[in-house]
Amino acid sequence: MSEERPKIYPGTPETARELALRQWWAEQELKSPANLEAAARQIITLVTSLLGLLLAILAVAEDPLPAYLASGGLRPAGGLAILALLGALWAALIAVWPRRYAAAPDLPQQQAAAFQTIVRFKSRCLAAALTLFGLGLLLLAVVLLLALLLA
Repeated sequence: MSEERPKIYPGTPETARELALRQWWAEQELKSPANLEAAARQIITLVTSLLGLLLAILAVAEDPLPAYLASGGLRPAGGLAILALLGALWAALIAVWPRRYAAAPDLPQQQAAAFQTIVRFKSRCLAAALTLFGLGLLLLAVVLLLALLLA
């Protein structure tokens, strides 16, 4: 009876390019929560600007109302645009809102799990914010087109 020996695989040392690439990927992973928060902050800025524009279009300042506001399609589209943009703002604010994550300082597995939880949570919030922002932008385009056509 012969014992089966484990196979030995020959290896080659890591090249400078492979090392640099591996370090770059590790750095990107650690930067991801900050990048997600920066993107959420950008959405917050864009949404507040677009809400100002949208509310200016829908403002009722004249008596009688402007012709475009009397349109049956403009007000619902404007209302939906406002709701979508406010939803995007809410999701982006949740992404940047500080919260506590528990991980023991001497347990790397807990730290890694907490890090993944942070990234996953911020990614989901940002995805929701981007989806709602896109919908709000589309509805804003509808409002602008209707306002131009009916003015």
